[in-house]
Amino acid sequence: MPALLKTLAIMLCAVLIACGGSSSDEENEIPDENVPAGDSDAATPDENDEDPNPVSDTDSAVEENDEDENSDADSPENDNETPGDDSDPEELQTGGIYIFSDFDGSGNAQSREILGNGGFFGFSIMTLSDKYWAVSAIHESIPAFDWDKATGKLYIFEKEKKIEKLEDAAFVLNHPEKSLNVGFGYAATELCDINGDGFDDLAVSSHLAPFGDLYAAGEIVVFYGDASGWNEENTSISRLSDKYIQKADSISQSLVCLDYDSDGFADIFAGGQNAGPELNGGGSQGMVAMFKGSAQGLSEHENSVLLPDVEEKAQYFGSGMLVKDFNGDTLPDLVIAGWGLKESGSSSNSGGVYIYLGGENWFAGASKKIFGEADSQFGSALKIIEIGGKKYLAVLAPKDKNYGTVNFYDPAENFAARGRFSFPSAFAEEGNISDFDTIKISADTDLIVVGGKTFGNGGMTYCATINNKTISEPEVCRFQPDSPEGGFGYSVKNTGNGEIVVGKPEYIHRF
Repeated sequence: MPALLKTLAIMLCAVLIACGGSSSDEENEIPDENVPAGDSDAATPDENDEDPNPVSDTDSAVEENDEDENSDADSPENDNETPGDDSDPEELQTGGIYIFSDFDGSGNAQSREILGNGGFFGFSIMTLSDKYWAVSAIHESIPAFDWDKATGKLYIFEKEKKIEKLEDAAFVLNHPEKSLNVGFGYAATELCDINGDGFDDLAVSSHLAPFGDLYAAGEIVVFYGDASGWNEENTSISRLSDKYIQKADSISQSLVCLDYDSDGFADIFAGGQNAGPELNGGGSQGMVAMFKGSAQGLSEHENSVLLPDVEEKAQYFGSGMLVKDFNGDTLPDLVIAGWGLKESGSSSNSGGVYIYLGGENWFAGASKKIFGEADSQFGSALKIIEIGGKKYLAVLAPKDKNYGTVNFYDPAENFAARGRFSFPSAFAEEGNISDFDTIKISADTDLIVVGGKTFGNGGMTYCATINNKTISEPEVCRFQPDSPEGGFGYSVKNTGNGEIVVGKPEYIHRF
């Protein structure tokens, strides 16, 4: 692999995936209710994240070291080179996704592979609305494969269209200022109307964007919709005010959109796991900032902030978020994850989630808190699960038990625990769960798909069926590629149109 590509893969991978293995014996637990199927995305930490700033310190290395790396002799010298030219390198880091569809009741499916244009295509997979879903390539360059010009791209696809190639994208968005190495597309909101003009708007993360000398402070890019969709001409940029902004905040690494104050304009909540007031001794807890919508668009700076209860650094509060009406009262409920949260000042960094119910004053405190086991990194990914018309909250703890667990909670019963998915003790693969989701494969059976970019030699997905309150033991998914590679399983998403999309953002295409 060219040295540049290998370095970029290592640096970006190191931020966002829980990749370690722990030793413990526990059989799969069976939920006492039918359990779950998924929604929402969150960044996950790396197995070597001993440093309290894994997102900013590691990701920003892409920006800080980019000049030296871009001089690597293996990188393309001609901006206009395209795959297939005699002058092309033998390897190109493209990234890619697999789309699995047409599931049958036994878990078989048809597959389609789509490769990207570099920049870790397949890094994040998001549902934007009932009509659209999206895939990010957070380091893709303009033109493609020119490592000096890595701006990031967001590819938006229509759910009703069969996607077979990149050119099938309905929209392709880029940072409006063509800013380099800002992590554009790391996260995005579901569509919402921020300026109240009746058209859907989209907020996109640039969590590594600098502000002056403050590297990786982060910013939010809003694309305002019109009758033709979205473009890079009708945008705004928001960031933290001077009161809060610091280097390495990584604000916007998680994003949700909702009308919190019911004024008719959607607001943005932006998380940054390293943000927040610097504490005595240095470091921050993590923070979520609220930016208000109005007829003029999104506010330039935050209106209010949410912080965890315990004042201690490296809790990573805001590393992930999701919003959904869990209890059916038509009001949005907010879940904020912090994969290093502490339940008390004397407890360990177990990781946890704070739940804020609609109709309550979120800035007065969370309605409910759930914590994981010690050092389990509980909260590394969040999903909303629905089976049989009932919704569940599903939370990933990649360092829990043998290879990580997916834990299910019932909002209808004050988020009572409803079991977990875990690998049995006989499971022999090295690695941990990176992401997960579920899909219905028959009237009474759902399939949970768990991906691990460190499973096997190049990533892998495992499947188990959920039927009659029973979770089967996991096995390699029947729709598994013959030779998974490139971090296959890093991201797993049910896009809501009967398909499961699995990312392999580190894939190297060889000519």
